[in-house]
Amino acid sequence: MMQKVETRNLHWTDRLIQRGYQIHSFTPEERSEGTFLMKMIEWPKPPNSAVPFQKSSNPAYSHFVILNSAKTFYVGDQLQVMLQMYDFEGHPKRYGGDYLQARIHTPALKAGSAGTVLDNQNGTYYINFNLSWSGRVEISVLLVHPSEGIQALKRLREKQPERVYLKSTFKYLGASETTVCNLYLPQTEPLCNFTDPRTAEPWFCYKPKKLPCSARINHFKGDYEKNLLTGEENRYFQSGVNIKQSIPHRAPGYVMVEPSSEPTPALGECVRGPPMVSPSGFYYQDKWMSTTCNIHRFETPAKIKECLRRKIVYLFGDSTMRQWFEYLTQFVPDLKRLELGNPIKVGPHLAVNLENNIVVEYRPHGPPIQFSTIASQHLQLISNKLDEIKGGKNTVIAITLVAHFTPFPVEVYIRRIQNVRRSILQLLNRSPDTLVVIKTANVRENPPQIVAYYSDWYAFQIDSVMRKMFTGINMVFVDTWEMTIAHYLPHNIHSGRIIIKNEIDVFLSYVCPSIQR
Repeated sequence: MMQKVETRNLHWTDRLIQRGYQIHSFTPEERSEGTFLMKMIEWPKPPNSAVPFQKSSNPAYSHFVILNSAKTFYVGDQLQVMLQMYDFEGHPKRYGGDYLQARIHTPALKAGSAGTVLDNQNGTYYINFNLSWSGRVEISVLLVHPSEGIQALKRLREKQPERVYLKSTFKYLGASETTVCNLYLPQTEPLCNFTDPRTAEPWFCYKPKKLPCSARINHFKGDYEKNLLTGEENRYFQSGVNIKQSIPHRAPGYVMVEPSSEPTPALGECVRGPPMVSPSGFYYQDKWMSTTCNIHRFETPAKIKECLRRKIVYLFGDSTMRQWFEYLTQFVPDLKRLELGNPIKVGPHLAVNLENNIVVEYRPHGPPIQFSTIASQHLQLISNKLDEIKGGKNTVIAITLVAHFTPFPVEVYIRRIQNVRRSILQLLNRSPDTLVVIKTANVRENPPQIVAYYSDWYAFQIDSVMRKMFTGINMVFVDTWEMTIAHYLPHNIHSGRIIIKNEIDVFLSYVCPSIQR
């Protein structure tokens, strides 16, 4: 079990072993993959470990300019802006590492698209956009976190991974006790070992004083360790100052885009296999338009039932995946939710339409999910559920695994995805016609009280890992990361209904690529 030891300089697999993964065995390929991924997401550091707040990034003093703003832009062109970061003393920054999010948008057209940020690591950034519609196109750039704040987030992730903790209740013969649980616990007291026997994914609870470990009945979110940031670090995470703050532009802050004289290339059906591109799409009139395939619009319950006829749909993940289940059962009235007696916001849930032989099942992923009370019998890992599915052409599986992993070390996430990926590959080997869909992360609200656990930067890092690990597999991505950045609604982990509708349209366009409009 993990004691208070220095793990930072250990190999990523050794860090896992220090944290409770003792019975794991790693193939040479898995070890080298993890090393590559940890290197891939390394983040630039400030030149000094302690930077005074006045020397940190100040979005109000910073600015961006449109390059070649005098040229005539056409649909299909690239737009590039250059951003210079300044500190609170008004001096230009000379190093990078700030985390930015950017989009272009036309409010009158309800149009928007995410940008790609290039860090020059000298205080300047290039941000690239695809111009996908005509008219007045505005640019918006947010400083999500200054580079100095990200060093604090890295410190917490590496040195205080237990800052979010879970609990379980144990009951036996009328007696009840509640104890703290986590992926790894300091062995200051006897432990109950609930490590998964198939995957060897660890989970521990402190043993009740008087009850056996077998008396566990549930799992629920406990609390957060508070006051994790030092006095100076707190200044890097101030609402209205340097968390998700807009960076001003040097005039103009928009371009006029002319229609292209070239015909728009026809897009084909949405099929499995092609790699994800960025930008993966854009909004126009509040409809998500993929850059790679033709998205169908499922505007009526009848269209969805036609698509899902004779299909069983598994939705595995967190509350952002539960939103898909809720949308489908609310929009299609005769897709009836069965009353299983489980909490509405927790699940598992099941819905059926007997007339069309449709089954939709939502199931939360296992620990470290941070829900209100869930029965211990429902703490099943996604990889184990995948191993139980026969698969076939009428089987659809959608998975999301990001939001509840952000407080934990990246190596924990890498190992979870390696196990899930192994089960996906085995499923596709025995049933190649099975459709597997990966839903990416959402951007979210980032008030100061949650950034130490659920920052967008944490999500961005592990979302990047997940995309890389699933590359080359014959399955599908729904890029909800870009879909939530590009939209005009305020960032929220639980996206608004119009965004969910677009996510479902993309999802079902892969389920039924040739459905008639």
